[in-house]
Amino acid sequence: MRFCTIVTLALALLLGCAKTLEDGETQMPTRPIEEVLKDHTNSLMAIPGVVGVGQSLCDGKDCIHVMVAKRTPELEQQVPKTIEGYAVELVETGVIRPLK
Repeated sequence: MRFCTIVTLALALLLGCAKTLEDGETQMPTRPIEEVLKDHTNSLMAIPGVVGVGQSLCDGKDCIHVMVAKRTPELEQQVPKTIEGYAVELVETGVIRPLK
C-alpha cells in the first residue's frame, strides 16, 4: 500500500512538470528558454496585435509572456499555449511606445 502511494505521488509530480500537447503527448523543455525565445520571437511578433515577447515566471517555472495591445479571442487562438515545452501566457499591456 505504501509503495503504491509513493509511486502515485512520483508520477503526479512528474506529469505535473510536463506540458500536455493537443495530441496527448507530453513535452518538457529541452533547450534554455533564452534560445527558444530567440528562435520564436519574430514569428510571435508577426501576429497582428502582439506588441512584445519576453521571459517570465508562471507558477514558479520559466514561461513565455506574449504581450498584446488588446486580448481578443482571435489572438487567443493564434498564439500557441506552449512553445517547446514552455507555457505561453497572454498579457494585455495596451500599445507599447518608446520613451522620448
